[in-house]
Amino acid sequence: MKKFYAFFLALAAAAAINAQTTYSLIGHSLIGWSLENSEAFVETATPGTYELTVADLFGECKISVDRGWEPMFGAVNSGDSIMVGDTYTLNYRAVGEPDVPNLKIGKPGFGYKNAVLRLVIIAPDSATLTFVSGTEYDRTALPDTYQIVGGFTNNWSTADAVQFEEVNGVLTATVENLNGSFKIIKNRGWDEQWATNWDTNAGLEMNVPYVLGAKTTSDPANLTLSNPFATYDNAVLTLVPQDNGDMVLTLVSGTFKKMEANWYLPGTKLGWNCTEAQQFAPVEGKTDTYELLAAEFSGDFKVVYGNWAVEFGTSMNGETPNLWNVNEEYTCQIKGSNINPAVADAVYTDCTITLVVDYENVSVKLLIATEGSALENTQVTEKAIKVIENGQLIIIKNGVRYNALGAVL
Repeated sequence: MKKFYAFFLALAAAAAINAQTTYSLIGHSLIGWSLENSEAFVETATPGTYELTVADLFGECKISVDRGWEPMFGAVNSGDSIMVGDTYTLNYRAVGEPDVPNLKIGKPGFGYKNAVLRLVIIAPDSATLTFVSGTEYDRTALPDTYQIVGGFTNNWSTADAVQFEEVNGVLTATVENLNGSFKIIKNRGWDEQWATNWDTNAGLEMNVPYVLGAKTTSDPANLTLSNPFATYDNAVLTLVPQDNGDMVLTLVSGTFKKMEANWYLPGTKLGWNCTEAQQFAPVEGKTDTYELLAAEFSGDFKVVYGNWAVEFGTSMNGETPNLWNVNEEYTCQIKGSNINPAVADAVYTDCTITLVVDYENVSVKLLIATEGSALENTQVTEKAIKVIENGQLIIIKNGVRYNALGAVL
């Protein structure tokens, strides 16, 4: 009886660890790095053990927890791979910790039909992945195809990437609504990819041939239009491989208009998903000015237009990244890395975060202000009032009610 009771407690503990948690595979095969389209593991009869069958598995992967970027499971070392029959002890990334490397799937250049993966959750921060089975085939023997992939293709899903087809001897693709950032990939995988030119860091202009930057030991930055706030309906693009190995992309035609999207401030404090909690609200009476209230703010972040369609990050002082400070205007740089704080461990309360955008000249300026004399210098018309209602912090400013993360109620 005691042994049965102990076994029951063990099962209950395992169930508690994994209750209401979704584990999904991202980065692999045709799914790509779309959290929304990631494939969820299904729990087996053994608590804490999950399985997933993938029709066509190749490339690299990570394991997402509850379809977020953190926490997450990945490889221990860059370049690690898992072969058929192997069991791999995954590396855990906690919230706010550095990213973990991708785990390579199988032999380079090969894919696996009807691949079965088994995930065992030992503890919330400990798991193993077993590559149970799969029918191996040589992907290098397949005819090469090229695709354009970005936020416009269902959030970077390689399955939905628009394929270049030969038209009058030229590889041509038509994108219904070209906007944000994008890349060119080969054979619907990420092993070979082309995007922003490494030397110029320039954007794509209409009817200007663009020499793409190729993947080396690291991935090229996502390519954007020369004006990243622009969008082209029915955009026609051509892709021409050169004898020297370069790939040249040209935007041949399309109907121009300004892309309409929301501004977000994803980061360590507010979270890295572009949700209502990180969304700026337009400031009434001020053109192209936006505001976000945060009861507390700290750490690193980026400024994002749309659902990661266009990213703005750190600006540079020579070769040194500029750091953000409260009550000091910060000029953001397109495609920059995370913006880090001048005071690493400081937490600021009652912050009013103001964003001013010049869409024509692609200028984005940010001000993180706290209450007090410095806040008054930002010409905020009314200070925030904090009240507790039903046990929750409510912020009232200019007659608008916000929750503790700055979302409008």
